[in-house]
Amino acid sequence: MILQQTRVAQGLAYYRRFLERFPTVKDLALAEQDQVLEIWQGLGYYSRARNLHSAAKYVFEQLGNVFPQTYVELLKLKGVGTYTAAAISSFAFHEDQVVVDGNVLRLYARLFRIREDIRSVQTQNKIYDLVKGDLPAGDSWNFNQAIMELGALVCLPQKPVCLQCPVSVHCLAFKAGSQTEIPFKSKAKARRTRFMNYLLLEYDGSLYFQKRESKDIWEGLYEPILFEKDFLFTSLNQFEEEYSGPLDVAEVQPYPVTKHILSHQELIVGLWKLVLRTKPDRISGLWVPASNLHSLPKPIIFSKILGLKNGTTLPLIF
Repeated sequence: MILQQTRVAQGLAYYRRFLERFPTVKDLALAEQDQVLEIWQGLGYYSRARNLHSAAKYVFEQLGNVFPQTYVELLKLKGVGTYTAAAISSFAFHEDQVVVDGNVLRLYARLFRIREDIRSVQTQNKIYDLVKGDLPAGDSWNFNQAIMELGALVCLPQKPVCLQCPVSVHCLAFKAGSQTEIPFKSKAKARRTRFMNYLLLEYDGSLYFQKRESKDIWEGLYEPILFEKDFLFTSLNQFEEEYSGPLDVAEVQPYPVTKHILSHQELIVGLWKLVLRTKPDRISGLWVPASNLHSLPKPIIFSKILGLKNGTTLPLIF
């Protein structure tokens, strides 16, 4: 689950921390979602953490804490799609399943000199069928691991090491000298730009955060008060016009505008902090002591803006 959309080098430290905090499915199932999201901070694609938590609950509560071992049963777990189910059933339980990741797509596109768009479902299905035809019954897990590693270590995206490749003698792209032109990948969709205006309130050494409930990025994480517009605020007056209710402000601190890139979105983030003399009424979020802010499950962008690192605390006055 961690390696969905994440490189091993980035995910390994999270994997180890995750197992240390939740060594069994039961431990994960009984945890609060905030505890799970806290460990996941900075890894991105937070729906994976929520799905993993839901899957653990399902295994513990519905399956008697017995983890499913077949492709069909694995698909019933939240967040487990066809690729993940095939990978787990193949590598963990040696079931004969086809496992095709980006490395395998590239390898087979070159082997068979497939010039169609590698992003298209038709091309991916074509390669899936080719891999399925090569799958050795009873030893598919070993074969799957081999072709994934071959793609990752030898059949590289930019500079494939063809002279060291054990299957280059069969590679149609290598024979034609077109291995650097394949696979063809169409341009990804343009990122959507969003302007996020955040108001961070501080009172008596604590900072105000709200839990993000919308079915959107960062669901279940905590963030300051948000006003999302088609533009970025440039003055305190703009925040005051949007905020309902008076604020007794002692100090104003705007932070540098920050750009945050997600897979299909570009976030332009503006953050203004207000130090208050009196605590505002009619807000029902979470006041967090500055010394505890590092452990609050929140988008990594706020740790970057506020200068938070693992175990460090936030100064009360900037």
